[in-house]
Amino acid sequence: MEHYAYLQDLAADQNDRQLRVRILDNKNIIIRRNLGQQQGLATQVWDAWLRQELRRFNGFEPIIEIDDFSGHQEIRFFNENELADAVHFILQGEGTVETAS
Repeated sequence: MEHYAYLQDLAADQNDRQLRVRILDNKNIIIRRNLGQQQGLATQVWDAWLRQELRRFNGFEPIIEIDDFSGHQEIRFFNENELADAVHFILQGEGTVETAS
């Protein structure tokens, strides 16, 4: 997904954190990729966690996955409507952006 390339550039520019941004076509790709690991109980635990985390997404929307490998390791998922939150997470870490309605 070329139109999200700037998120990967933004993540690479963060000197104080090691981030990885991946754009996936839908949540089923994430679940299948995890199940393909075939590492017994660890795969089952991750599968349960992923299914819980991805429950709020429908099966047909792109998902932005941001992995933070520095300090307190964290994985966050965002949809296109949460793009501001994704950028905020890349720049600041945790929390969400408050927007005026």
